[in-house]
Order: sequence, then C-alpha cells, then structure tokens
Amino acid sequence: MLLLHLSDIHFRKGEVGTAMDPNAHLRSELLRDAVAQCERVGAVPDAVLVSGDVAFAGHPDEYAYALSWLDELCRSVGTTLSAVFVIPGNHDAVRNVASRTLIQTIHRAIKSTDDITLDGLLRGLLSEEESSRLLYESLGPYNSFAGQFFCDLLPPERTIAQRDLFLNDGSILRLSGFNSAFVSSAADKKGDLFTDPACMQLVRDRGVEHLVICHHPYAWLRQGDALRDFLNDVARVHLFGHEHTSRIEVGRDWVRIAASAAHPDRTEPGWEPGYNLLELKVEGTGSNRRLEIDAHVRVWQQRPGEFRPKTDRGAVVFRQSIRLDAWTAPAATEGLAAPAEPPSAVAAEQPLPIQEPARSDPMDTLRDISVRFFKLTLSQKSAIAGKLNLLEEEDANQPDFERFRRVFLRARDRGLVTDLDREVNEAAGRGR
Repeated sequence: MLLLHLSDIHFRKGEVGTAMDPNAHLRSELLRDAVAQCERVGAVPDAVLVSGDVAFAGHPDEYAYALSWLDELCRSVGTTLSAVFVIPGNHDAVRNVASRTLIQTIHRAIKSTDDITLDGLLRGLLSEEESSRLLYESLGPYNSFAGQFFCDLLPPERTIAQRDLFLNDGSILRLSGFNSAFVSSAADKKGDLFTDPACMQLVRDRGVEHLVICHHPYAWLRQGDALRDFLNDVARVHLFGHEHTSRIEVGRDWVRIAASAAHPDRTEPGWEPGYNLLELKVEGTGSNRRLEIDAHVRVWQQRPGEFRPKTDRGAVVFRQSIRLDAWTAPAATEGLAAPAEPPSAVAAEQPLPIQEPARSDPMDTLRDISVRFFKLTLSQKSAIAGKLNLLEEEDANQPDFERFRRVFLRARDRGLVTDLDREVNEAAGRGR
C-alpha cells in the first residue's frame, strides 16, 4: 500500500491562480517530485491524505482551487480524485464566524472547564442540536468541500471521518480523521484546543489496524497526553500537521509523523516545504505477522531548488517493523462481503463465533460518482435527487453537504447507484 501525505497547503484567495502566486513553482515541483517518487516506488497511491489547512481562510474560492489542484495531482500520480481523504485544520475554520459572541461564549465555557468534567461537557454540547451547530458553523465551507469525499463532519454521530483500505494480506487499514478545529478561532493557543470524546473510543477489531490523522499535534490539545497514551495502544500510524516541521518518532507499536507544510509562510524560521510517501506491507501470516512501514520524507532544498529525501543516519527511508496480532483472512472472501449473522439461538455451552469486520468501505462504490456529482450546479444536483426520489422532508433543514450525503446513502440502500451514475454523467455532458 502506498499513501501520499500532504498537510498545510494553505490555498489563499487572491494568490492562487494568479500570475504572481508565490507558491506556483513550488506546487509544480512538488507534483513533479511526487510523480517521480511514485514511479520509483512502482506504485499508485491508494489514498491521498491531507491533514488539515487545505484553505487559508476557509473561503469557498480557496476550496475550488484546492479541488482543481488535487485533481491534477491525483491524475498525475495515476489515481483519481476519489482517493483524497481530508480533515480540517484551524485555517479551515472561518475566523469571522468563529469570533461571533455566542460561539466565543461556548469556546470559553469549554476552555475554562476542568479536566474532570471536560469530557461530559463536550459530549453534552456536541449532542445538543443548537450548540453543536454553533461549534461546527465555522467549518461550513470546509464541509461543503469535504462532503464529496465523504469526509464531511456532523455531530454528534459523525465527528470522525473514516475510510477502510485493504492491506496486502486482506486485513484492513482503517483511516480515522479527527477534528481538532471545532474550538478554533483567532484566540487559539498551544494546549487549548480539543478533540471530541469519540477520538478516545477507537475499537481494536481482528484484522483491523488503525491509522489516525489529526491536524494539531498532542502538545496543542488539552487532552493531548491522554490521547497520545490511548493512540499508542490502538493505532499503528499517527499523522499530524500544523507545526510545519517534519518529525518522525518511532515507538514499539507505532510510528508518529509530523508533516512539513506544503506551503509554509516564507518568513517562518527553518522554512522547509515538504510532503510524505508511506509504504505499508504486512509480512508473515497467522501469529507471525508484522507491519513493515517505509516513510519517505521529502523536503525542499534551495540552491539548487529541488525536493530531496530527509535522511536517517544516511538512510533515505525511515523504517519501522511492528508486530501485529494473530489473524488469518476468512476463507470465503468472494466479493469481500461481510460474514453472515450468527444464528439467533446458540447453545449456552457454545462460544459465539468471532465476527470479522465488514470487508469493504460502505462508500467505495459511491466515491467516484460523488466527486463528479459535486462538480454539478446546485440546481443540477437537486434535479437529479428529485428525479430519483432520493430527497425526504426531513432533509429540508440540513446543510447542502448533509442533504446530498443522504441522497447517496439512499441511492445505495435502494439499489439506485447505477441510475444515479447515469444521471450524473448525463448532467455533466449537458454542462459541457
């Protein structure tokens, strides 16, 4: 498996797409280097991971440019835009929304709460309709962008973006993207940001390994120490952004990578644009399985200007080998379907059969359609949803990203995915 990891791209309205864009050459070189490195490795990325700060000020025009550039990147390295997996950063929160008096009042209530009652307060605020809407309101443009990748977030049930990928032995690599920006504003300071309680509830399943992505490193989070200890136990790979400095830490059971910014401010000390490529492979079988991780950290050098590898005592690859729990792929894997439900009645002396996790991501069949659907106009999208009777009265008060997410889920559940695909293709053809 190959993963391409970017962070802190900071597409800024008024700069991107102009003749005097200060990062146009850097972006072009990053794209060229990514193509060359994927060819050298001999693989196409299974996912393009963006660990926050896609935009600079959360403006829709910044996301429109991000979409076009990510599309170009994906096509150049041999994959499609549907490979993108994204989480929000502090620059994805619209500051003038987050600075509103009522929202700042909720932020101050969270920040002034002691550690003992913090978890309960967050659960309460994220479960209550009005307070959760206010906490996530500044991420509206981000959610409209992320929705096409099914990475949009809506509390209380969907505060983590998730996607399943398949390792070479058939086991699952589960991506979990955290939101550390829902209490972000101009008042941000180190140690005073938060993740929600769901981030502490990742479950270890047989045949599932976890990769987690969070924009803010642990030191920026109030619950950072507790979250680090928890993830050290359950997640094999931890990816971060925000600090614009590449670092790799290796533990017995995990690898932690802090990414360079794709677009750091040129006035920053130690200005070092970069990105990462991660190769993951399971070696061995049964009780002798190991996850082999090769991290290629690419950083920009000047004079001459080019991307080069960050080295580890002369080695151009950071390597880690992690012992995995015993697991054997189920014998019946045709279609990668979930196993049948156990019988309703099982004798008391018989142990319940071990249930394997579902062997596919529920959004896989929809993601390619989604990125084409979201390129249509609002009227075109609404017309398609109406024609296929995929809108319900309960959707009326939902934001667009949530309304159309429900359209896709209903299409899947009602066996209308082929019809939806056809309508999207026809609408796109008329648009040309």
